[in-house]
Amino acid sequence: MSIQELDDFIVYELEDTGMRKLVENITPQSLQSILHAKQVLIIVRRDLKKIFIWKGSASPVKKRFISSRVATALRDELEENCRIISVDQGDEAQEFLNAFGLESMPATEVLEDMRYERNIEEKGNQFQESKVLMPTMKSKPKIKLKESPKLDLTKVDRKKIIQLLININQDVSRIIDILKNS
Repeated sequence: MSIQELDDFIVYELEDTGMRKLVENITPQSLQSILHAKQVLIIVRRDLKKIFIWKGSASPVKKRFISSRVATALRDELEENCRIISVDQGDEAQEFLNAFGLESMPATEVLEDMRYERNIEEKGNQFQESKVLMPTMKSKPKIKLKESPKLDLTKVDRKKIIQLLININQDVSRIIDILKNS
C-alpha cells in the first residue's frame, strides 16, 4: 500500500533510529491512549492539511531533534502541502487539542536537560519573555545577534506571535542541547 492510499488520519511512532513505524488500528478518538511521555509521534491529518509532531515531555532529545526532518520527508511523500506543527506535552496548542478532541496532558516526567520555561504571558499589548537558562560553558560562544525590529501588535495576530515565540524557544532549547552534548 502506498502512502497516498492511506487514510486522512495516520499516526507514526518515531523510533530511536529515526525511522518511523506506522501505528495501526488507531482512531482520532483513541489517540490520547497512546500518547506517552517518552515518545515522539508524527500525526497526519490530511483532511486538515496538517502534520503534528507530538513530543512527550521525557522523549529523547535525539528524537525531538530529528522529528522535523522525518515530518518534512513524510510531507514530501504525501505530495500535499501540509503544514507541520510541533506540539510539546503539557504545552499543547488548542488547535491540536481540538483536531483530535483531546485534553492537555500535564508534563509529569521531564528530561533533566530541559532547562527552560515555555509559557509566555500576555499583558496588554506586550508579551513577557520566556526565560532561557543557559548551561555554563568554559568559554562563551561568539555569536552576534541582530537587533529585532519593533512590532506593532495592533496590526499583527497575537496568537501567531505567541506560537512563533514558542517555536523559537524550542529551537533555542535544541541548540543548547546540541552545544551541551558536543
